[in-house]
Amino acid sequence: MFSKSNPATACGMWSLTYIIALAIVIMLILIGLAFSKHLNKRGVRIAILVAGIFTILTEIIKMIWTGIVNGISSIEFVPLYFCSLFMYACVLALFKNETIKNTGVAFMFFGGIVGATAFFIYPSANIPSYPIYHFMCLRTMIYHGLMIYIGVLIVITGFYKPKAKHFLNYFVFVGLACIGAYIMNVTTGSDLMYISRPIPIKISQIVFNAAPKLYPFIGMLVQIFCPFWGVYFIYTLLNIVLEKKKIKRLEFLAEKEFKS
Repeated sequence: MFSKSNPATACGMWSLTYIIALAIVIMLILIGLAFSKHLNKRGVRIAILVAGIFTILTEIIKMIWTGIVNGISSIEFVPLYFCSLFMYACVLALFKNETIKNTGVAFMFFGGIVGATAFFIYPSANIPSYPIYHFMCLRTMIYHGLMIYIGVLIVITGFYKPKAKHFLNYFVFVGLACIGAYIMNVTTGSDLMYISRPIPIKISQIVFNAAPKLYPFIGMLVQIFCPFWGVYFIYTLLNIVLEKKKIKRLEFLAEKEFKS
C-alpha cells in the first residue's frame, strides 16, 4: 500500500481495473447524494469539515511518504494545483463571513466539479504509476470523488446558490493561486497549476510550441474563465429546463383539477 512506483503493478490509465474503480466511486457519489440531499446547513457544514480534514490529513501523509521514499527535496510543501485548491476551499467555506464563504463554495461548485471530472477522464496523476490499492491511488480516487460529491451537495441542499457575481470570488481565489504558482515555477523550475509546461494533450502542446512565453498566462486564463462560465452556462440551462417542466406539471395538475 505504500510501496515505491512500479510500472509492472501499476493500475494504468483506463485499464479495466481503473474503470471498475471509477464505477465504484461514481456509485458511492450517487449513493452519498441520495442519502444526504435533505441535509440542513449544519449537516452540509459537517460534510465539508469531514472532506477538509480527510483531504488535508492525507495530503500531509502524502508529503511524509514522498519524503521517505524520494527524499525531502521532492516534497511539495505548498500544494498548488487546480484540484489542490479544494483543500483551501473547504476551509474558506466554513467561515461565517459571506464573502469568504462564497469564495470557498464558488470554487467547490464551479471549479471542483470540473477539476475532478477532468481528472477522471484523464487520470494522469498516480494511476499510471501505482497499483489501485496503493495509498496514492486510493487517496486520489476518494479525493476527486469528494470534490464532485461536495460540489453537487452544496447546491442541491440549498447551502449555496450559484450566482454570476460570484465570479469575482472565484477569479480572486484561482487568480492568486495562479500568480503564486507562476512565481514558484519561475524560481524553482516546478510546474504548479500545470501552467509552465505543456500537459500531454495535443492542444496544450500546440499552444506551448506556438507561444511558450505566453503559455503560462493562457493557462491561467483557461483555469480562471472556462470552469466558472462553462458550469454556469450548464447550471442556467438546467434551471430553465427544470422550470419549464415545473410549469408544465402545474398546468397539467390545474387542468386535471378543473376537469374533475
